[in-house]
Parts: sequence; C-alpha cells; structure tokens
Amino acid sequence: MLALYDIYLFVQIGHSCFMGIVKTRPLFLEKYVQCFYSVIENEATNIIHRRLPDGTLDLVFNLGEAVSLSRDEVQFLPMPAVSLTGLYPNRNFICYAEKVHLVGVVFQPGTAHLFIKDSLEHIKASTIDAADIFGRDIYLLREQLASLPSEPARHHFLEKLLMKYIGQFQEEYHMHNIMQAVRNIHVAEGNLDIGILHHEHLMSERNFRRKFVDFVGMGPKQYAGIIRIKSFSKRYKSSQMNYNNILYDLGYSDQAHFNKDFRKIVGSSPGMYFKEMNPLAENFIHLI
Repeated sequence: MLALYDIYLFVQIGHSCFMGIVKTRPLFLEKYVQCFYSVIENEATNIIHRRLPDGTLDLVFNLGEAVSLSRDEVQFLPMPAVSLTGLYPNRNFICYAEKVHLVGVVFQPGTAHLFIKDSLEHIKASTIDAADIFGRDIYLLREQLASLPSEPARHHFLEKLLMKYIGQFQEEYHMHNIMQAVRNIHVAEGNLDIGILHHEHLMSERNFRRKFVDFVGMGPKQYAGIIRIKSFSKRYKSSQMNYNNILYDLGYSDQAHFNKDFRKIVGSSPGMYFKEMNPLAENFIHLI
C-alpha cells in the first residue's frame, strides 16, 4: 500500500548533516489533504527559516527538538509540540534548535474547516495548540509516530487518523464552488480577475467572499496574491540576472509593482530573500 505514495527523498550535505523533506500524497483523502511531509535535519542549531506564505493550514507533530516561531524575527515563542499552523497571509519566521524532525499534514485549501469544525478565519495568522481542536489525546500520538519505522509509515498513520476526524458537512455545494475557485486561482498562478470568480460560480459577491474566508481562511484577493508570489518563487532561479519574462507571465507590468507585492507578503525584497535563503527554506518553496 505504501508503494502508491510519491516520495521525494533527502539531500546529503557533507558527511554528517542529513537534511531534507519527504513528501507523500494521500491514498484516500486526496480531496481533503494536499500532502504529508516530514522535515528532517540533524544539525540545525539556531537556523532561522523565513517561510514563504502559501495559504494552507498544516497539522504538525514535532518529534525533534524545540522549534520557535516569530512574526518579526525579534520575539520568538515556542511552537506547540502538536500544532495547527501555516495559515499566514504574510511573513513568519521559524527557528530550529539542533535536531529537526517535523511530521506534517497540509490540508487542501477549502477543506480544512471540515476537520476543525470552525471557520478558518479564527486561526488566521496564528499557530495554535492542536489539542484545542482535537483534544489532549492527540499528544499521545507523538509517541506512536516516533515508534514507526519510516516517514511514509508515519504519513499513512496520520491519514488513517484523519479519516476518523473528518466531520459531516451540510454545504457541499458551496464547498465545491470554493474549491473550484481555488483551483482557478492556482491554474492562473494568481494572475486573474478576482471580481469574475463569483459570477463563474453562480454566487453573489458578498456570499462568495464570506464562504471563501470561512473555508480558506482569507479573502480571495489576498489568497491570489500569495499564490502569485509563490508562483514566481517556484520559477525563479538564483542564477537569473533578469526575471522580467516571469513577471510578464504573472501579469506584472513593471518590476516596481512586483517588488511592492513581494515585500508586502514576504517582508523582504526579492533580492534579499533569495540571497539569504537557506536550503531548508528552498525545499519548503517546492513543498506545495
């Protein structure tokens, strides 16, 4: 059964530092879960990772050393050992201490509310203890995850767990429309007229925006802006001296407009962000 997963393995750096991301696809919850992942690094003392927003909610189990989070790279607070995180509309920073071993679930945009049984707007731009949603027993699962023999086995274990938590939903029509709108945004790489989406999905503008915020955690315009910047970052290569062709494809008429959007979401200029980016941050760009 595990052979049906797509697995993206690690990179080896030197002889002692082993790091990277294992990513697998769900077998049964593809409609609700985008992917499972594990982040592993044996030597990560005081590495600060500026994570590029991607508009998704993650359920994360920390099987390694302490991890701290910050919104300003000044004040860092401990990340709960089992947390709901990732739904940030703009910059956030992650500080790792020594051994890193995170096992996470990335929910499909538009479906995470089925698991937490609430509007995602309530946890936007924050990291919360997963026990507040799933109960204290979820902490017992950390030991079970740690005892499993491989990362794909841990991912399969989490998928079976989530199948028990998914709730009944009475707004299937609206959820289908919002998920289709999310797909439209991704196909266009964020470069589309948000104003026409509610017409395409036969919803009033007000109702469309309200449902989008409830199901995705932010408004459609803000979400499209994040996907636009993420699309650029996936295409960008550090060796490129000129990236005007990418900006043109993404609908930017000039570099100044792009730089403003990038700084608003990432909190840094494009040049500074890619210059300072460590390998772990680069792996996260291509995770989703």
